[in-house]
Amino acid sequence: MVKASDEDVEWLYDNQDLREVMQGWGQHGPSLIVVTRGHRGSTSLVVNTGEIVDLPAGKTVVVDTVGAGDSFMAGLISGLLDAGFLGSTKAREGLRAAHLVDLLPALSRAGGCSAITVARAGANPPTRAELEV
Repeated sequence: MVKASDEDVEWLYDNQDLREVMQGWGQHGPSLIVVTRGHRGSTSLVVNTGEIVDLPAGKTVVVDTVGAGDSFMAGLISGLLDAGFLGSTKAREGLRAAHLVDLLPALSRAGGCSAITVARAGANPPTRAELEV
C-alpha cells in the first residue's frame, strides 16, 4: 500500500497528472494507492482491478489541520486490519485480490478520522467509539 498527499505528488512529479502518477506507482507492486487531497477528499486506486475512485471530504468545520494526514492513515490501517487485509501473508493476498467495494469501509473510516481531527484544535484524533456513533 502507498499513501501520499497531492502536495507530495506535486512536489515529486512537477504537475504531472495525479492519476497517471498513481498508475505508474501501481506498476511497482502495491495493491492499493491512496492520495489525500486535503479539503477535496482522497483518490484511491485498486491496482489489481484498475478501479479508481475520488472520495469527497466529509463536511466539517475546519479548526486545525494538524494531524489530519496521520489520522487518515490511522483510520485506513485500522479499517484494513478490521477487514482482514493486513497482518499476515493471507491478509496481504486478500488485499491484492480485493475490489474497491471491499476497501470502501476502510477508506471511509480514514476520511472520517481525518474529518473529526480537523474539527478539533491540535492533533486530536477520534477514538474508535467516536467513529462507531
